Amino acid sequence: MAMDMRALYYVSLPSGDTAEDMYYETLKANQNNLNQNFTLIAQKIEEMEQRLSALE
Repeated sequence: MAMDMRALYYVSLPSGDTAEDMYYETLKANQNNLNQNFTLIAQKIEEMEQRLSALE
């Protein structure tokens, strides 16, 4: 059984000296990346659950 892993999206917070509107744009991008990461993780868990139930 091969377990392929997809790359997760990087998340990093901007430094405190970033302009306010750039700071919020970076936060929005990070939130989007986190949502994509959670979606990928949830899909991988579902795949693993299906494989385990098939083995039972």
